[in-house]
Amino acid sequence: MFRMLPGIETLEQHQALLKDDPDAYKPKRCPGCGKAGLHHHGHYERNAPRGEGLVLVLGVLLILRFVCPSCRRTCSRLPGCLSPRRQYWWRSQQVILERLSAGASVREVARSTTPSRRTIGRWRHGLEGTFDLHRLHLCSRFAELGLAQGWQAFWSRCLDTMGLGEAMGWLDRAGLDVP
Repeated sequence: MFRMLPGIETLEQHQALLKDDPDAYKPKRCPGCGKAGLHHHGHYERNAPRGEGLVLVLGVLLILRFVCPSCRRTCSRLPGCLSPRRQYWWRSQQVILERLSAGASVREVARSTTPSRRTIGRWRHGLEGTFDLHRLHLCSRFAELGLAQGWQAFWSRCLDTMGLGEAMGWLDRAGLDVP
């Protein structure tokens, strides 16, 4: 099962889809046992992402949950504009990654952006650690990315081709853990 639902680039689209077609978030099969027929199982609240001044306006977001009648496991899917494991927008993370890819140090980037130096350092360390796997899967889909050498050149070229949210969506659909 894909953790992220592609094609939802804004929270306005997410809220409209929740209102008009909540079944769009329902996985076709259970990620645990693989059987079809999941049912709605309420929702959970997630804080609105940081970094663009919308936290006070949006407050909490509703994320639908689903339960499998066979194995009783629950699952949920996020809109493509949200990162599964971070409280920052993909757009905010992309700006930081672009600066790191251009050769700026973590300290330089932290002076002018919202996340702390430690947070940015963790992000960079994570991207460097998963670089080979991410590169393999993205290059198998987008061959032109294979021309870049090194993680900074690769991510710079990747972000010239697509947004970070879209790239992470492709990695999610390949079955990789997305940060």
